[in-house]
Amino acid sequence: MANTQNPVITYEEIKAWIRQINPETGKKYTYADIGAMYGVTRQYISLIVRRNEKDRPKTAREKVREHFPWRVSKEFIENAPCKRLRDHAEYMETYGEGMSREKLERLLWFYRKLKDEDVVVEYDPEIPPNPGEVITGGFAYRKRLPSDGKLIIRVNKHTHLTPEGETLWRMPKHMPDLDRAAD
Repeated sequence: MANTQNPVITYEEIKAWIRQINPETGKKYTYADIGAMYGVTRQYISLIVRRNEKDRPKTAREKVREHFPWRVSKEFIENAPCKRLRDHAEYMETYGEGMSREKLERLLWFYRKLKDEDVVVEYDPEIPPNPGEVITGGFAYRKRLPSDGKLIIRVNKHTHLTPEGETLWRMPKHMPDLDRAAD
């Protein structure tokens, strides 16, 4: 592998490549494509990017990833509750700025469900499928317990709650305003 003190490619070069279309694939260059051109691994390209971007302000999506309370298995990542929780975290970071109308409508539905049914979301890879709620399993809506406090999620052995997550995973003070939707 290349010496990390003298990279064979600079951060600026990587950023230039990922904005271009790879003629072989018709898609933008990936870290793997760039690494192959320079004789290094995808991970090495990623390392250069991470080292150069660690001090820049994080996007709402990156902040969400840092404070997401679970390591969700691939088979459950596209479940509706998981998507709504990602949307919720984005909303909490942006107050809906730049979010699509469709995303905000789904989020309003999600908040109504949590409130009207007095439920929280629980993640556990052992939760079986439930055709009426979550077809693939992994997530479930559970009746709110006093131990849930103000959270919209259930804390269990699979949960890692950061201090910021203690605030992030609560019902927002103000519901999404569809008039502010990006669409």
